[in-house]
Amino acid sequence: MGNLGYYIREGFSGLRRGGSGSAGAVLTVVLSILVLGVVLLVVRNLQLLVEEARAEVEVEAYVAGDPAPTELSYIETTITGLPGALAVRYVSKAEALEELRVMLGDDSYLLSEIEENPLPASFRLTMAPEYRTDERLAQTAEQLELVPGVTRVSYGREWVESLSEIVRIAGLGGLVIGGVLALASVLVVGNAVALSVYMRREEITILKVVGATHGFIRRPFVVEGFLVGILGGTIGVVLVYVLYATVGKLVGAETFLPWEWWLGLVGLGALVGVIGSFFAAAGHVHRAK
Repeated sequence: MGNLGYYIREGFSGLRRGGSGSAGAVLTVVLSILVLGVVLLVVRNLQLLVEEARAEVEVEAYVAGDPAPTELSYIETTITGLPGALAVRYVSKAEALEELRVMLGDDSYLLSEIEENPLPASFRLTMAPEYRTDERLAQTAEQLELVPGVTRVSYGREWVESLSEIVRIAGLGGLVIGGVLALASVLVVGNAVALSVYMRREEITILKVVGATHGFIRRPFVVEGFLVGILGGTIGVVLVYVLYATVGKLVGAETFLPWEWWLGLVGLGALVGVIGSFFAAAGHVHRAK
């Protein structure tokens, strides 16, 4: 316990003595966590957007002409029996035209030029949440196309798949950017710790003379790197929240990161600091004379 207190005191002392080197290391970690946090914030809100879009998706099966009641009953019974079907609603040709009239608003007068209703009747199918994935929606569409009397099936496939692809690309891009910045942070923290070792080379030499192990000498520098990472990670997360509270809400961001995510970002900063300081201290303490 006494050694732990010594390591912590020396870690804080090294952080203060590091001056511009320590400040630069903290700033690099801040930048890394800030960029990664913003990417995660974008991905998180895109995920929510995709989930909301899927929740509103209806699979629409169009039927040709004016089917007889018996044919409509057969189609509705068949569709209702599909896996994942929550509700089925029939939309007649007249109802489809009225919906279009409402959608056009002030331009609805254009429909008065139409002599015959060109819109088909359809069945709108609401799926259970677990059946709203891209794969299962596609499977449902294929099953509906096989139902006698159904001429075409639509569920906004391109739109849902495009949103999902954007989320996937944003996530991968965030991982690449985060990895590059994390590596840069490791190197900068390592340089800051190496400078700290150099500044304390005489003290390290004395510790070696009196029998201190390399591990004992190295640990305060690892604590210093840990402090750099924690400080940089915390500031980075705070800045991400500031951006969310000021700019994010203006562009439609609905939610901040879950607390597990921002704790993970702070932890990532600490890990970057520990890794950078460990390897820098291990090499430079060994060579210090």
